[in-house]
Amino acid sequence: MADWRAELDTTSNIVLVMVTEDDGSEHDYQFDFDGRTGRWEFAERDLLERDFGEEWVDALEAEIEKLIKQGMEGAAG
Repeated sequence: MADWRAELDTTSNIVLVMVTEDDGSEHDYQFDFDGRTGRWEFAERDLLERDFGEEWVDALEAEIEKLIKQGMEGAAG
C-alpha cells in the first residue's frame, strides 16, 4: 500500500502531499485552501481513490483537513 506525507505551508495557504508507492515512485499534490474559511477543493479524489481505495483517501482527506484547521488556529492565535 502507498504511504503519504502531508505538510502545511501557511504562508501560501497550501497543503503539500507526497505519495510514495510500494515500487518507490513518488507523486506530489498541492491543495490550495482559503486561509479565512478553510475551504479547499479535492479535485484529485477520484483519481487517488481509484488507485489506492476509498479508505486510504478518506484518511488522507482527514489529515489534510486537520492540517488546515491547525494552520487556521495558529494564524488566529
